[in-house]
Amino acid sequence: MHVLIVGAGLAGLTCGRILDSLGVNVTIVEAGDGIGGRVRSDYADGFTFDRGFQVLFEAYPAARRHLDMEALHLRRFDPGAIICLHGRRFVLTDPLRDPTAAIDAALAPIVPPFDKLRILLLAQRLRRQPIDAVLAGDDETTLAYLRRCGLSEQTINVFFRPFYGGIFLDRSLRTSAKCFRFDFKMLSEGAAALPARGMGAIAEQLGAPLRERGLIRLHAPVTALIDSSGRVTGVRLESGEELSADAVVIATPAPEAARLSGLPMPQGALQTITLYFGGDRPVYQGRKIALNAASDALVNNAQMLSNVAPEYAPPGRHLLSVSVLGASSLSDEDLFHATLADLRRMFAGDTAALAALEGYQPLRIYRISYAQFPQAPGIHPLLPDNRSGRPGLYFAGEFTEASSLNAAMISGEKCAAAVMEDRRA
Repeated sequence: MHVLIVGAGLAGLTCGRILDSLGVNVTIVEAGDGIGGRVRSDYADGFTFDRGFQVLFEAYPAARRHLDMEALHLRRFDPGAIICLHGRRFVLTDPLRDPTAAIDAALAPIVPPFDKLRILLLAQRLRRQPIDAVLAGDDETTLAYLRRCGLSEQTINVFFRPFYGGIFLDRSLRTSAKCFRFDFKMLSEGAAALPARGMGAIAEQLGAPLRERGLIRLHAPVTALIDSSGRVTGVRLESGEELSADAVVIATPAPEAARLSGLPMPQGALQTITLYFGGDRPVYQGRKIALNAASDALVNNAQMLSNVAPEYAPPGRHLLSVSVLGASSLSDEDLFHATLADLRRMFAGDTAALAALEGYQPLRIYRISYAQFPQAPGIHPLLPDNRSGRPGLYFAGEFTEASSLNAAMISGEKCAAAVMEDRRA
């Protein structure tokens, strides 16, 4: 049996690895110049630039199944965050996992004491629940769920909007509460981490056995599926070359999957911009993310990546990553200037941070036009199945599960299982 997989992102690589391990003849065709899809890293002048700020949740079940976590040499963020508001900085953390910051967090007035207790109890409750229970029941927005948990508007505004806005790329918190509960559970059970060689190391590890045996073709964009007597039997490349197969797996982002298959996919696109700055000293100390809690924030979150993963910068240098949600009509130069101005507002009153920022220079910018699909409450039961409904055609992509690295790998697993089940039928 020959299976042709279109797309070398995490879903396609996971599907390909499983099928290959089961003795299936696999070919992966990728339009780009490298593997990983949206999970890639670039390297220049001793710096590591992930293509968009991302982290790996250590507790992701699929990551634990498919990745050699030790070989990734993970560098971990500390729990919680630094909340920046009105020229002041406040620490919020999980005192059970971050005892060194527990006192500062307990004394921080930015979050009312009873809300700190509610957050701690929520973490303990979700830790005790299996994932199926966390995802069960009726859905609602994250905002509605947080209010139902008794959290104040102040806590929602200063912590949950920027922190989970950075994860869901939407500070309105209209994302499904099931997504929030899953991510909150993951963060309460394990750290957010970066591979020492960048997020692209995840894809490189997944794809290594396939690349070594020449099963991945790069620079091979697909223009159309080939249909024979109602069955998908291959693809046509942009070069005009036709490749035949017993089954075709579309493992691309949802818009491309819709174009190739002609079938409905999740609509919409959440966009984000990641800007990188380099300097001679860190803007702040520690391994926490800095959140911009201002209601008119341009910068949503900033992180001293070289504090977390020193390998991200050359010796004697430091790397700051900044996330801006959505798109921007500003030129790259103007956006760098506007971002630095907002960073100065975040660290107003901190003379050391402001002095450090004066020496920071723009290095890279990534405008991600399709970072996630919107996940409104109730969307997940409506997502496409791994079986397309057309004989010979399957889907492997986050759009069959949820918008995350974990979901992409789970979709790859399920797709491989569907292909094997149909082969035996």
